[in-house]
Amino acid sequence: MKTLVINLASEPSRWAAVRRQFESVGLEPLRVEAVCGRTLAPDRIARIYSDALNRASYHKPLRPGEIGCYASHITVWQQLLAQHEPWVAVFEDDVEIDADLPQTLAAIERLSVDWDVVKLIGRRREKTAARMHLTGKTALIRYRRVPGLTSAYVIHRRGAEKLLAHRLPFGRPIDIDLRHWWECDLRVFGVSPYPTRLAPSSLLSTIDGRRGPAPAGARLRKFMLQARYSVLNWHASAVERWRGGRGDAVRPATLQNRPVR
Repeated sequence: MKTLVINLASEPSRWAAVRRQFESVGLEPLRVEAVCGRTLAPDRIARIYSDALNRASYHKPLRPGEIGCYASHITVWQQLLAQHEPWVAVFEDDVEIDADLPQTLAAIERLSVDWDVVKLIGRRREKTAARMHLTGKTALIRYRRVPGLTSAYVIHRRGAEKLLAHRLPFGRPIDIDLRHWWECDLRVFGVSPYPTRLAPSSLLSTIDGRRGPAPAGARLRKFMLQARYSVLNWHASAVERWRGGRGDAVRPATLQNRPVR
């Protein structure tokens, strides 16, 4: 599986450090130059980011770094489709990886279930809807609530097509958009336990801060949007289970609560 690492031109030391990690486990990462939001031309920002969508779906305007981060992932999705790859593993440059990551990626390639995105990083403990055996010590999980973080994931070209069709322009940070999977019928899974985690370098953001100070009233709006998310996520999950039983989506029987050996 092709492995890509998103890295700013101004951060060669991060690229060198993460490349050594991947090479130490037998992977050959390819560098994708990250988009610097602070230097994006206004006309390009207008093509990919919508102030109207932001006001309707998020509690505060996105900062330049957040726009640049999202644009970097869009670049990866576009490259995936242009190069006719079936899927690709995507990492940001502030991660640490486990030694068995190559085995995890190989197992994802062999999956028989329909998937669009498989997350390789997330919360320490996830509430899962179902799970199935993936490797000797890991499971493939379906989430009750998709977690944030886009520092490590595998994306199928079908998932890239869906995201590019529904997320241009965007109005929320990329990790929040991926959590709203039902808006583009995105089939999101995860690996448990995760083979990737944030490195200490993640505490020093290189994208101008993904979460800046919120304007007045943003806290209440954030609470309202979170409540709305909970309702919509519950409803979409219920519909997905019903569709799965009818054969229109991933069948629940495909992902039973099976023991992971």
